[in-house]
Amino acid sequence: MPILGRNALLYRTLYPLTISVSPPANSTSEAFTPAERVDPGETARVTYTYSSNANITALQAVFSWLNSAGSELSRNTVNLTPNTVAARTDEYTAPDNAYSFRFGVRATSGSTSGTATFSGMTERLLIGYAKTVSASVDVDLIKEYVFGSDKPAVLSSGNKTFKVSIDLLYVSSKFANKILAGEKFDIMIAPDGWGSGKPLITLKNVTLNSWEQSIEQDGVIAESLEGEGDNILFETQP
Repeated sequence: MPILGRNALLYRTLYPLTISVSPPANSTSEAFTPAERVDPGETARVTYTYSSNANITALQAVFSWLNSAGSELSRNTVNLTPNTVAARTDEYTAPDNAYSFRFGVRATSGSTSGTATFSGMTERLLIGYAKTVSASVDVDLIKEYVFGSDKPAVLSSGNKTFKVSIDLLYVSSKFANKILAGEKFDIMIAPDGWGSGKPLITLKNVTLNSWEQSIEQDGVIAESLEGEGDNILFETQP
């Protein structure tokens, strides 16, 4: 039996809005989510629901990898069944020289214009070369005493804080820039990897508030991140 956590995965998670296309007759159209910063070797794992009408003759999901100038380096495509509604999860790894990632729908119409839509999307982007991650829940205690007693007359739970800290090998200034930009995103921890029935921990709406870089004597460059979310969910993967 594997030790829980040996295959642990750590993702930053976003929830793009619905995207759709309506290509004219006998033509192809594409639409994409906003580009999100990635580094080569990171994995993008996307869960989505796809649908299209009978006028769509070909339908694909597209993992599009961009360079620093915003031009497409390469793409991975998934062939889907037109004129149906289904949910699925796909995963691909960023190629060399990748700078950002976007997820899209590509559809082709027959003799009449059709419509295709991706909804309920969750983009999970694997956090680089993570060494350690710590998630914690801190709760203030409310204690009130009355005369004549050294024991609290009121003892209850107060304000809660949901903290996360991450140590990882330095690749780029991506996370430092996220702190400067004030970005919020979920951090998802799969302690035993992906699979039905395995645990899943999600810190919601995390704001990173600390970034530190260290250079060791042996030349290893590392970075440390700290942040807080507004909630934490302990779930089991479906």
